[in-house]
Amino acid sequence: MRSWSAAWASAADLFWAHQSPSDHFRTSIGDEMAERMLTEVADVDKRLGHPPEFTIIDVGAGDGDLLRRLRDLAPPELAHRLRLVGVDLRPSPDDTLDWVIGTAPDGVDLSPVVGLVMAHEWLDEIPCDVVECDAGGVVRLVLVGGDGAETLGPPLAETAACAEYDVDALAASDWVNAWWPLRVPGERAEVGIARDHAWRWLAGLVRDGVALATDYGHTMESRRPTLVGYREGRLTAPRPDGTVNLTAHVSVDSCAAQVPGSTLYTQREMLPSVTPPPIDGADGPARARALARASTVARLRDPLGPGAFRWLRVERTS
Repeated sequence: MRSWSAAWASAADLFWAHQSPSDHFRTSIGDEMAERMLTEVADVDKRLGHPPEFTIIDVGAGDGDLLRRLRDLAPPELAHRLRLVGVDLRPSPDDTLDWVIGTAPDGVDLSPVVGLVMAHEWLDEIPCDVVECDAGGVVRLVLVGGDGAETLGPPLAETAACAEYDVDALAASDWVNAWWPLRVPGERAEVGIARDHAWRWLAGLVRDGVALATDYGHTMESRRPTLVGYREGRLTAPRPDGTVNLTAHVSVDSCAAQVPGSTLYTQREMLPSVTPPPIDGADGPARARALARASTVARLRDPLGPGAFRWLRVERTS
């Protein structure tokens, strides 16, 4: 049995060594999201006085689809100044993009840039530990086997025992008390220390510009356990055996507190609505395209779906 963070990290390495993101879940990436990101890029570019090189780094870039869309949609006066960098565990399928292979944050060495650093559905895949309040009100580490079977491990008060599972019990206890207090037997918390660290790292990649992370997330007012697995686009039990993609919602308020100036928005707030075209006044193909766009934007703004995504954003100026 291992801590969830250790089991999850090993399982992720196995899973992504053989799988493609598009085979297992649908992201919000598309022209509509690329256009919104390009608006962000244009605003930052203007604020920075149109620097000679504007770098966009996409952490967890997958196959580089978002970077390519940004390149294709950018106006000529911006496109020739763009430096596009993808960061992912796997090699890039596109040799026209700069690419860094490694496990972010600690396995990637990048210098701060002028521009935009973004991560879309990345923080939620960073492994975290799970703790549970037992019948006596004691918060314990949850241990897990490769088949997903769990058992309660040592109390967080027993630092040496937790250290045997590579868990900093004092840090975990402090985080739980501050961000996800457990009071009722059976209550669980997904400890977000590693996600906090990842947001600090992401923000630190910006010398002048903006860092932006978008993910399913929650705050103290809506906290609940969310650790699940995905296989072939379907939810499944979270088994850390390398056969499913593991994910859990991000405690975005905890992340925001780590970087002064961080702001939180919902995706619904950040994406403008699109009014469907009238029945008359447009030819058939044009109206069909406009209707498809309006439908896509409505889905991305759905408060019961992607519209509930949280956007973590911070501006940096040297």
